[in-house]
Amino acid sequence: MDLNTHIMKKNIGYWDFNGKQDRGIHNICVYPATMVPNMQKELIKMILHENPQINNVLDPFHGSGVTLVESASLGLTPKGIDINPLANLITRVKLQGINKKKIKRAIKNIEEKIIDEEYPYETHSFRNISKWYREDLIKSFSKIRSAIGEEKCANIRKYFWVCLIDPLKKYSNTRSSTFKLHIKEETDISSMENKVFDIFLENIKKYHDLLPEFKKERKIELSIDNSVNTLEKMENESIDFICTSPPYGDNSTTVTYGQFSILPIYWIDNRDLDKFDLELIQNFSSIDSSSLGGKKKKVTENFESDILNKYLDSISENKRSKIVSFMIDYFNVLDKLNCILKNNGIIMMTVGNRRVDNRILPLTELSEEFFFKLNYSLEAKLTRNIHSKRMPKKVSRVDSSSVESMNIEYVLIFRKNESEGANK
Repeated sequence: MDLNTHIMKKNIGYWDFNGKQDRGIHNICVYPATMVPNMQKELIKMILHENPQINNVLDPFHGSGVTLVESASLGLTPKGIDINPLANLITRVKLQGINKKKIKRAIKNIEEKIIDEEYPYETHSFRNISKWYREDLIKSFSKIRSAIGEEKCANIRKYFWVCLIDPLKKYSNTRSSTFKLHIKEETDISSMENKVFDIFLENIKKYHDLLPEFKKERKIELSIDNSVNTLEKMENESIDFICTSPPYGDNSTTVTYGQFSILPIYWIDNRDLDKFDLELIQNFSSIDSSSLGGKKKKVTENFESDILNKYLDSISENKRSKIVSFMIDYFNVLDKLNCILKNNGIIMMTVGNRRVDNRILPLTELSEEFFFKLNYSLEAKLTRNIHSKRMPKKVSRVDSSSVESMNIEYVLIFRKNESEGANK
């Protein structure tokens, strides 16, 4: 029985994974538009059953690490890329785990410092901090920041930072209805009850059992960079399996991962973030503007795609530049993925078709077209309704009216065939 038959045997709506799901380790921190762990794990199991020779997996847009963590739990060696330092930290903590022998003592130590009214700490500061945090909350978070910094075990320290992310988001002056940095109403800011200490301590006590035991020999290959830069340095035909959900459009008009992440990043000690270009956190929009489609590009001739050219002709001229910039970057990434994937390797992509100028950008069809031209075969395709992905109901504003976010996504599973030529 082939992979597509296995997938299609499921009941209609099965892959929606509607209802409450046990996210397990992925409850440690809220992150925008995450994959559904149960769905990813089941699909990866099916792929491994059909392809037992697969040993490693790459996610070039790993986000909070759902795909890599679920793949690692099935015995695959994970490799990941993401331009967001916060995503990198969350994923690293989930993959590397913590020192289980030291964690309870570390929790006791940090709790003693936090509840000690005489504990000395330095008040943290960054540009416009008072705009984004109330004064008493700055002091509370500064105290926790100082206490975390005194923890000597690096993997535990990183775990503490991840447990601080949700309180940093909850008690910021930004609205929770959007991932963009929009200020709350003054009454909402002043009415927040400061329970930062309680929530942080609850988090560090609640989640550590979900993490694996830290082992020095466990190799975690994660890069903070745009995907093309890292992919260009990778050995050709070195990856067995690529499993990812690429951006559906430029971050500024889809999901602003960078704006969502930047305030926590400004609180976290840089020594506990992997190496990255500090230009990425120069301002609140730097990460998003450095992501796919973030920098405008000019094209003097049509794409080698009738589908895309027809779409571009259907939208207003002032909307085309962002689509063109995104698609150039998107196709460039797909081209690099083709280079590093082994013959007979598998690519599983979860993609969505967003609206621009009230016209659906057919990213699914464009992805299929791209890989068919490289002689890939489509092993399986499924459609699912999005129920549990944490995405805002409205993602941007066009002509003063909100744009509804997509509620359907597609899973495409391709195989790279050895022979060259067009796929028929």
